[in-house]
Amino acid sequence: MRQKNNEFEIEVKGDSAIILRCFSYGESAVIPSEIDGYKVTEIAPYAFSAHMDHPPEKETGREALCGERLKEIVLPDTIEKIGRYAFYNCRNLKRLKFSTDIRDIGAGAFTGCHQIEKMDVTVVPEKRSCFRELLIEIGEEQEVMYHCPDGDAKLIFPEYFEEEVENTPARILVTKTHGSGMWYRNCIVKNELQFDQYDKRFAWAVENEREEVVIALAFCRLLYPYRLAEEAKEQYERYLKRHVEKVSEYLSEKKDMDLLTYYVEQCLDNVDNFRVLIDMAGITGEASMMSYLMEQYHQRFAVKEKKKKFEL
Repeated sequence: MRQKNNEFEIEVKGDSAIILRCFSYGESAVIPSEIDGYKVTEIAPYAFSAHMDHPPEKETGREALCGERLKEIVLPDTIEKIGRYAFYNCRNLKRLKFSTDIRDIGAGAFTGCHQIEKMDVTVVPEKRSCFRELLIEIGEEQEVMYHCPDGDAKLIFPEYFEEEVENTPARILVTKTHGSGMWYRNCIVKNELQFDQYDKRFAWAVENEREEVVIALAFCRLLYPYRLAEEAKEQYERYLKRHVEKVSEYLSEKKDMDLLTYYVEQCLDNVDNFRVLIDMAGITGEASMMSYLMEQYHQRFAVKEKKKKFEL
């Protein structure tokens, strides 16, 4: 049985609802956990694709939120299934918010969604999940906020892609995987991210990824140190200390005071490296960054330098 209101068209099965269409003049689709008393458990095939059998504009007079207009999707923790090609060619979709209670993702659900860059994930313990499969289907680099019952982590899953390479002597095609992204995705086992294995992949990321990706990965783990062992913390900080110029450039571009504060207080231990960071911040002209850096510089180094000059 189909039902419609001003925001959704649904199909009712028992006490559950399946989202068939979403109507909105905005760019974000926020799916409720319940519609007209029915628990929302599924996203129908092609629900947010512009390729629909029955254009909803003609049926309701309202514009369907689909295709290239969709930029964000927020799913409730009641969703258990995403139908095949549900977000087909939503080319501007950038953000996903969902829980790991999703147990079934149809073929090609996110085909053509190459702009997705951020995920907000709530972990439902001890339940089967398709989170790993979702990350594998979306091969682009992802920044993931990972909410566990006892704490939060912020994670980077680097990009990966596969290509078929011909093995001429054997007359077969061999799949070759590029990037460290698949190694990171394989840290998810039975709906649980193995943080110790995730942190052990860092050397592979250093070897295979761009410096800015590696820097972002390190900062995410350090600022959200959920299940971060001391040894892993040391490896991330060691990398940041050894790449002062690139980290300074990264911080100047991001203009994030939390990142800057951590780096200054935990990783900068000599005046020469501090000056590199100050010089880079000066190029960008970010007043708040420069003010903080100069204050820290005078507190930590200016007095010592004056003392040395006086002794000479």
